[in-house]
Amino acid sequence: MTRPLLDELDRRLIGALHLAPRATWDDIGGILSADASTLKRRYDRLHEARMVRVIGQADWGMHTTAMPVHVFLDITGETPLAVLDRLRDLPHLQLLAQISGDYPLYAVVHAPSEAATSEAIDRMFSVPGVRRVNALPALSTLRRGITWDPQFLTDTERAGLLELTGARPEGTATATPPAKPLSEAERTVVALLIQDSRASAASIGRAAGLATSTAHRVVRRVLDEGWVKPRLEIVSEWLGFQTPFILRLRVAPGETPDVMHRIDQLPQTRLVAHVASDMSVLATGLVTDRSALALFVDHELAEISGILTVSVDVMLAEPRRYWLDRDLASGLGEFHAPPLL
Repeated sequence: MTRPLLDELDRRLIGALHLAPRATWDDIGGILSADASTLKRRYDRLHEARMVRVIGQADWGMHTTAMPVHVFLDITGETPLAVLDRLRDLPHLQLLAQISGDYPLYAVVHAPSEAATSEAIDRMFSVPGVRRVNALPALSTLRRGITWDPQFLTDTERAGLLELTGARPEGTATATPPAKPLSEAERTVVALLIQDSRASAASIGRAAGLATSTAHRVVRRVLDEGWVKPRLEIVSEWLGFQTPFILRLRVAPGETPDVMHRIDQLPQTRLVAHVASDMSVLATGLVTDRSALALFVDHELAEISGILTVSVDVMLAEPRRYWLDRDLASGLGEFHAPPLL
């Protein structure tokens, strides 16, 4: 597949969809001073090239009663990529990556229950080539992937899009189910929005067998309740962001909440989690290149008090992120959306 060539308007459109993935073309066009039909054609081109896709981030309580576990794997007798390919077939893997450092492989397991989590990690030990598994259960998580901003917009455009969406800080993620069980219609709409969060109420109504007015009401409720949050997924390397990274931080006792919130405010970060380990905070992020990563560590990170030591790993390959397979040659692939409880 030929990688699409991007101009300034393409980049600004991608930046707008990062902030407002479900906004209408008219609304985005008004903020970007661009024609709505032109924006739609450009999005369709990028989508067909498998560079972008708007999916839905399900609230954790919709698909699990457990917190995620960050897993580092050591290997023996095999190459990292060969073992990574075998791990693809294991269940409940939200992320897979080859990384630098002592552990060449990194994965995130987010299973529907603690028992399923234990089983998924146990199965990792049986994968040929895996020598050691270091599992770091998340104790609390501030999710960043949905709000990471490639910084393609002006401050005025960014403010306009945030006002348009009424965006709120995401806050600490929990595996708490909805207060009341969802109706059959709500569950169907949730499942459809997870697969395509730009789908119109009319198209969802047709797929779910609902009247358009009913579909509109249910879609609004699903989004307002936060059961599904639209998020733009991209092939970040095609946009010039070549260096995803992982930080493992040892933090002074009592300083963890403040350190996590400070890291969460940095534009380079995608996720920050308090984990059960001798390194109490794990963060992931994305920058243009390794020089930018060095500046990030030596400047932005260095200004955060409470951090005692820092371990930095570069993701050398990331064939799956947020349940979505990725390939640098062919783009976005299969979406392994977690099933609803």
